[in-house]
Amino acid sequence: MAGNSVGSGERTRLRRRSFLTHAGALGGAGLAGCLSFDSATTDGPAAELIEEGFAAADIEPPFETTIAITQDEERNRFAQLLQSELDETGFFDVEIESRDFGSHVESMLAAADTEENAIFVSSWTGGWDPSNYVTMLFHSENRTPNGLNVGHYENETVDEYIDAGLTETDSDERVETYRNLQNELVADSPASFVRFREATHVWNGDVVNDWQTYPLQPGSYYAVYAPWAGVYTELEDETEFVGDLGSDVTNSDPVEINGVVSSQATALVYEQLVGIDFDGEVQPMLATDWEQLDATTYRFSLRKGVQFHNGEALTATHVKRSLERYEGTTRESDVYDWYENSTVIDDHTIEISCWREYGPFETALFNVSIVPLAAIDGEGEADHDLQTKPIGTGPYRFVEHESGSHWRLRRFDDHWFAGDETVPATPPIETVTLEIITEQSSRQAALERGDLHFSYNLPSASLSDFEANDDYGVGRRVSGGFDMILYPCYLPPFSEPSVRRGCNMLVPRERTLETVYHGIGQVAYTPISPLLEDYAGESFQKTIANEYVRSD
Repeated sequence: MAGNSVGSGERTRLRRRSFLTHAGALGGAGLAGCLSFDSATTDGPAAELIEEGFAAADIEPPFETTIAITQDEERNRFAQLLQSELDETGFFDVEIESRDFGSHVESMLAAADTEENAIFVSSWTGGWDPSNYVTMLFHSENRTPNGLNVGHYENETVDEYIDAGLTETDSDERVETYRNLQNELVADSPASFVRFREATHVWNGDVVNDWQTYPLQPGSYYAVYAPWAGVYTELEDETEFVGDLGSDVTNSDPVEINGVVSSQATALVYEQLVGIDFDGEVQPMLATDWEQLDATTYRFSLRKGVQFHNGEALTATHVKRSLERYEGTTRESDVYDWYENSTVIDDHTIEISCWREYGPFETALFNVSIVPLAAIDGEGEADHDLQTKPIGTGPYRFVEHESGSHWRLRRFDDHWFAGDETVPATPPIETVTLEIITEQSSRQAALERGDLHFSYNLPSASLSDFEANDDYGVGRRVSGGFDMILYPCYLPPFSEPSVRRGCNMLVPRERTLETVYHGIGQVAYTPISPLLEDYAGESFQKTIANEYVRSD
């Protein structure tokens, strides 16, 4: 298990290390004399750091490398800005390679094993807890392929801060820990954080009524029908809702999903013990209530009368087996960062034990989908593959997926919700069709033609026009997502922290926000979104930027 090697002893107070301790001791100027830097310009602190790292790695510029991006117009414009900044130093000779989303993800997962020479431009969607923004990406135990630490970054202090943040239950202490962690990460720069994203939703105002914008991108379609959050949507004179997805669905098994789009496509299919509503509050879902028995043990009462889409009735055994199937998978740390074991008390009562005190326990459960036994061990029928056909307890069941074309769901008439004064017992929308349209401009055109009722993440330059048009509704909220650059820490010269930090200083954040995204979002210097204001407020961001990133 991923968690067992960490231990659960008393947390040690850590002090942030000085970033340049070892680099300064080497004497960058002396090392530089061993190589020829005639092609490079060492004008300014960023270039000086890069020169220092090239010398330490014994690499003579220009170093040829690639910026790897998904096929996206805005992403391509940003890559061109970054390419220009790096090339102008003379230390780099950069090409841009554009890949479809599936190939991009596959390349990132295999990059360290193949020692791919590429800087990956990607995005990440965190959640309602600060651990969601750092654990999977930067803890050394979460290196690919069993995690998403793409660069195989290792930093003992970062690991200790991440572990301390997970075990800390005092809110003030957690804020201090995660602020110290962000200091360390930006100083060491395994990634450059470029922009905090906004959740931007646009819908046809003549068809869609009262749409609510969920701030986290995996939940883009919760507004269709989320009775646990008190939210649903109606259509004018129609029963089929047509939205879109920005890429194909590559995997629909919760333990293997590693992309936002697959999470969006399955959000109405799978359910969890608890949900987190549109305001960040924990709400009952498949569990009706729960209590903490001691520091590491919780007892849950399960909702009665819940059916899976294949006819199985929900029991505590489903919860136990769903938790345990995460072991050894891509999403293992979602569970095994905290899970020790569970005890079935009866069909509708389960006790879950953690191997350590775990601060974000309730929010972590929102990441764990409960699935039928047929998908786990074949009990009752032949083994079922969730990778191609998801089965859950949600208000919509999977109907079909035509690769590159669409993803379709239909209302599950045996859903457990009986209705209340806020949400009707039956979803007003009968069918949910999500068209797969990879280009933002094409998605916008489809919405304007009336082929779509709803689209998310449209070109930033178009949002102001939609906001000014009474035919459309627009929802904008600060989100849990950020755009970033992942450096190949396994490969010289990017194995040198001074090179990564120098590159981090060169990232044209303000220009990118203004010219590529037309002011949609916020400049990012740290990984934790301002959605969690205590951990990443404006003054903290400014302090980090002044200390580690800005060169003026």
